[in-house]
Amino acid sequence: MMKRMTLLISIVIFILALAGCMNEADSGSNGQEMKAGATESSEHQTRNQMESSDSSADQSSSDVEIIKDERKGIVPVTIEIPAINVKSKVEHVGTLDDGRMDVPKDADNVGWYKPGTMPGAQGNSVIAGHVDDLTSPAVFYHLHKLKSGDEIIVEGESGEKLTFKVVQSDVYPRQEAPIENIFGFSYRSMLNLITCTGEYDPNTTEREERLVVSAELVQDQ
Repeated sequence: MMKRMTLLISIVIFILALAGCMNEADSGSNGQEMKAGATESSEHQTRNQMESSDSSADQSSSDVEIIKDERKGIVPVTIEIPAINVKSKVEHVGTLDDGRMDVPKDADNVGWYKPGTMPGAQGNSVIAGHVDDLTSPAVFYHLHKLKSGDEIIVEGESGEKLTFKVVQSDVYPRQEAPIENIFGFSYRSMLNLITCTGEYDPNTTEREERLVVSAELVQDQ
């Protein structure tokens, strides 16, 4: 409303300024009558333009559909991936002293990055899991087998469930993963699953690569 009034006031001042210039240029023996007539005419024109602007603004606002973002994130407690027979508890993890994302304590659980985005909200939500431990396969041992369209189901604290569908799978060198793409802003509601892959390096006691499986929220279920 304030912006519209400011615009209308500017229009009025502009019109009156033009009317004043015209009156001074055309003034003669009938200068006072012409001035009065021009002022009356300009005021009438101004009122008409203001009414027209009000009508156009009201029409424009009525034609604009207000789009509300209905997406709400959930605090995850379990994750299920039917294609690779995974059903696991979700631990809530943060950041290590060196800035890296922490990992779940239990090899059969996954870890949701709590300082980041909640699953289902706009942005990139991140869940990590081990590929194996010292003796056996862990929760994300078969993560590399996921294909486009496979479902990932996340359940929240209140029993609500969100379904995500895999859209892509990428492998990056351990220290070259695109952090911004994985953890940063997105207009979509994304869920990124991370695990280790590649050859084991005894010097770093880690595998050489990182597997990132990206899935998007399925809406209107």
